[in-house]
Amino acid sequence: MKTKNMRDVETRVDEIPPCDICQKPAEYDGKTKDGPWAYLCGGCFDVHGIGVGLGKGQRLILRGEG
Repeated sequence: MKTKNMRDVETRVDEIPPCDICQKPAEYDGKTKDGPWAYLCGGCFDVHGIGVGLGKGQRLILRGEG
């Protein structure tokens, strides 16, 4: 099984944007089941996201945090 490169599953941002669906703080930038990409909070990612990885999405990490 091929391991995921951290650059494929995480990205650092200067500020956390709001979720494009519910306006809570986003945790992911990812492709949705409907096709377009969106900023998604954890709950909306569970419902609408397709996963993390190259071509799927990335978890947002606030720059300066672990």
